[in-house]
Amino acid sequence: MMSLKNADNLAVNLKEKLQMFPIYTLARNTGFIKREPKKINPLNFLTAFFIMVLTGANSLSSFAVVIGLVSGYCVSKQAVAKRIKLPLVHFLQALLAQVLSQNINIKAKPVYQHLSATFNRIFLQDSTTIQLNSNLAEHFPGSKNKTGKKIAILKIQTIYDLISESFFKFNLSAFTRNDQCASSDILSVLKAGDLVIRDLGYFVLSSLNLIQEKCAFFISRLRFGISVFQSDTFTPFDLLLTLKKINNLDINVCIGAKERLPVRLIAIPVPENVAAERRRKAKKNRDRRLNPSKEHLALLGWNIFVLNINSDLLDSEQIAELYNCRWRIENIFKSWKSHFSIKNVPNASVIHVKTYIYAMLIFITVFQSYIFVTLYKQIIKDNGNQLSLLKVTRFFKEQIWAIILYAQDFQQIQDQILYHCRYESRHKRVNHTQRVLSLG
Repeated sequence: MMSLKNADNLAVNLKEKLQMFPIYTLARNTGFIKREPKKINPLNFLTAFFIMVLTGANSLSSFAVVIGLVSGYCVSKQAVAKRIKLPLVHFLQALLAQVLSQNINIKAKPVYQHLSATFNRIFLQDSTTIQLNSNLAEHFPGSKNKTGKKIAILKIQTIYDLISESFFKFNLSAFTRNDQCASSDILSVLKAGDLVIRDLGYFVLSSLNLIQEKCAFFISRLRFGISVFQSDTFTPFDLLLTLKKINNLDINVCIGAKERLPVRLIAIPVPENVAAERRRKAKKNRDRRLNPSKEHLALLGWNIFVLNINSDLLDSEQIAELYNCRWRIENIFKSWKSHFSIKNVPNASVIHVKTYIYAMLIFITVFQSYIFVTLYKQIIKDNGNQLSLLKVTRFFKEQIWAIILYAQDFQQIQDQILYHCRYESRHKRVNHTQRVLSLG
């Protein structure tokens, strides 16, 4: 078996990418290191962690072995445990902020050039949850189960730019901080000309108004129960009655009993099987407060969007197709959990959990921005094929031995990825890239 001493460019030279950032300065400023360490330096710590992600191991013993192989020293698990303290969390937080700042301030060429001609950036805002050991319920309170026992759930809020295929912001919180509370998080990175796409969980009228005040755009589903008024007379608008007569709708209205926010409203009928499934789920919702009315069930037969994008910029079909691109972030979450082990959080202290999650987010961001996007652009440029994110992450997970073996010859790895990780030809269902390119 080959030594990993010189294989710290594991995972396609991720270590080299990390060296672009002031790792040692951040480590000293946060107190993670006070003098030059011989064995567990910050760069070796992160490199070893990345290897652990791809091998699926997360015990201290395994971590100590990998750090030893990366650094060339024998390291005990006790030595590793001593480093996992609050200064390490602060260091990882600072490094993650630096990596995300790189995405914001040094703007790479857009993956989708045609979309950048219309919008500065297209932000997808969404969240995913990870269940933790119930002992951490005090720090990350979740919902209670049927027996009344408290559950610990960590929520990761994300802001992702579709045009550059890169992350711009993460926020960790307890499950009890819902998406409506996080709806204003987008404002810290939002600029004029940006577009925000979110699901119903983030629907807050005041937040939509603030997005508009920043001269940015939004597309959202309309939450049932929100008052709709005619834009010219401010008289109540009967949406369901109108849809029964017209079926398709694209008009200007005002929404909100107090806010009267001017928006463009688009309603597009969905197939009957889709509507039936929506109604079934609505009736079986565990939250009895959401017992759907007949009107609510009837409106589930349409996709109803509210937005502030003029029709001369995008028509109703393009809006619906663009909103469907929101599933990109869902696929990213799936890749995290299925192939990058983000849900395999150690059953340990809060500091251990935060260490694991922040290191994971650094790994994910660097992988996405500097590995996946590079390959993604390459395959589109060469032959117009599309690269599957899920297949690429699975490749890294399953072919770890090959990545180690050919770490010095990236071309061999790249050729295999570009050949085996393409989308399959499908006629009945379009893939993500086809959907985005169709908007050109």
